[in-house]
Amino acid sequence: MKQITFLISLFFIVNITAAQTKSYKRGVAYGYHSAKDMEKASQNISWWYNWAAQPELAIRSTYSKYNVDFTPMAWNSSGISGVGSWTDKDSMINYILGFNEPNFKDQANMTPKQAAAAWPALQKIAQKHHLKIVSPAVNYCGNCVSEGGTTYNNPFTYLDHFLAACDTCQVDFIGLHWYGSGNSIVSYVNNARKYGKPIWMTEFASWDDSNPVKTVADQKKYLAGAVNFLERDSAVYRYSWFIGRTSGGATAFPYLDLYSTTGMLTELGQLYMDIPVYDPNQRFQIPARIEAEEYYRMSGLYAEPTSDTEGFLNMGWAEKSDWAEYKITVAESGTYSLNARVAGVSTGAADVLVDNQLKVTINTPNTGGYQNWRTVSKDIALEAGEHVMKVVIKGGFNFNWFEITNPTFASRGLQILESTVYPNPVTNGIINIELKNAIAGDDYSCSLFDLQGRKVLQTEVFPDRILFQIDLNKEQKLPSGLYFLHIAGGKSVASHKILIE
Repeated sequence: MKQITFLISLFFIVNITAAQTKSYKRGVAYGYHSAKDMEKASQNISWWYNWAAQPELAIRSTYSKYNVDFTPMAWNSSGISGVGSWTDKDSMINYILGFNEPNFKDQANMTPKQAAAAWPALQKIAQKHHLKIVSPAVNYCGNCVSEGGTTYNNPFTYLDHFLAACDTCQVDFIGLHWYGSGNSIVSYVNNARKYGKPIWMTEFASWDDSNPVKTVADQKKYLAGAVNFLERDSAVYRYSWFIGRTSGGATAFPYLDLYSTTGMLTELGQLYMDIPVYDPNQRFQIPARIEAEEYYRMSGLYAEPTSDTEGFLNMGWAEKSDWAEYKITVAESGTYSLNARVAGVSTGAADVLVDNQLKVTINTPNTGGYQNWRTVSKDIALEAGEHVMKVVIKGGFNFNWFEITNPTFASRGLQILESTVYPNPVTNGIINIELKNAIAGDDYSCSLFDLQGRKVLQTEVFPDRILFQIDLNKEQKLPSGLYFLHIAGGKSVASHKILIE
């Protein structure tokens, strides 16, 4: 099992859209919505179902105004006629859900051949209204149906046999349920990729007796990782959390409730709504801070809440060769400062590649804990234009964010300018700069950037000796914090981190 946590956050700094759009994927499995519940949830969810053929009575006549799809389900073969009746009168229906956990005797209780025999009636409804159909929603079970000497505790064996028996049937999506813990949902989805169809996760939560959640915080940790994964995986078409409310309430095991009182969200519910929405076209405009969870593609990483001073989520379970990719746009060629926020209980490393070319290796320290954070820095040369940056894990550490700041402009052919800056930290705004290989009388440009990549000071100097002073507060009194000083002159450049106290 993976032991490393790859940490991320939601603290949007530069060139990142602060307000997320509504996720087309995200939904809720629940059948007792009030009008206020749906009004609140509709701000962030795009669909729901209730294991029935028609919406619940409280919102049946009004749900259309909330821009949330209702997806009817034929719970078993006897539910097919109800789906037909409702789709005849509701023109907003786009999809039909197939049978509910048919491999469970205490659920739909249908063998693969029985499900295949009933499917044409469901398919007829779909074809009549030009709808798409989700396969029977399956999961691992204990008390399972059997057929032909096979007991269908394995959901994929069930689907294999159902699809073989229904080889000419319309099946547009693979329906799955999952109640495992940790990051087990990843391998479960990976197993379903073999069907070559989009995946529709119609129920999921952590409800595993072998590794039960013990607190609301445990369930929040699970939800964060699962939703971030499902949201960003291109094979997953839609997903819905189980459940809106339970009879025990939000503070009772297994801590599943998204809604508290009518029209109000629980802590878990608010987290579910707040997970960032995936935009495959998102590009980070460099310089910028890049939140690790905002990846374009990834392999092997997993999310959970972080306790860093800036952040919301973290991604865990990173192992050697796991990776994440980010689309970036570099406005100007130059040498930039790459600052990584890391934590771990041993030293580690990661390669940073741009368009599959190794640019720099980041070495990470032992910070004394997976939530004890430090920032490490390396220079990275970037060419102007659109690129894909890939971070490949070489050794264990946690990752919250990284910043690409302080461009030194047109890096080609530049030499390193040997220089010293003191005092550092800076207490009164005055710094001394010593240029060890400077040419007296040359023009040197000194630029100061904050962590957001904004230039807060620009001054030109013509030193007649190798030592001169700059008042950092010349144009404005700068707040305390970390800054980046860039010095450029002729064909030489230098960069320094400056801490203002």
